[in-house]
Amino acid sequence: MSAISLKVDEKGRVTLPNKLRKNLDIRPGDTLFLQEQVECFVLKKAVNPFDALVLDALRERNEGKTVGLEDAAHELGVDLE
Repeated sequence: MSAISLKVDEKGRVTLPNKLRKNLDIRPGDTLFLQEQVECFVLKKAVNPFDALVLDALRERNEGKTVGLEDAAHELGVDLE
């Protein structure tokens, strides 16, 4: 991670350098969150919560931590028919 210098224009806007946008996969229309701290602020790319859930579910499946519907129903004594 490196420090970069940005200028604020007359409307209070800053432009993120192209290299930074590419490295962080920031595209036009993306939402960013700005968190104010004591002597600085943190700018983070917003993550779609549904995308985060899908990635978490895929990770759990790949780690063998999930069970199929039929197996779960059987363990709970539920008849699916």
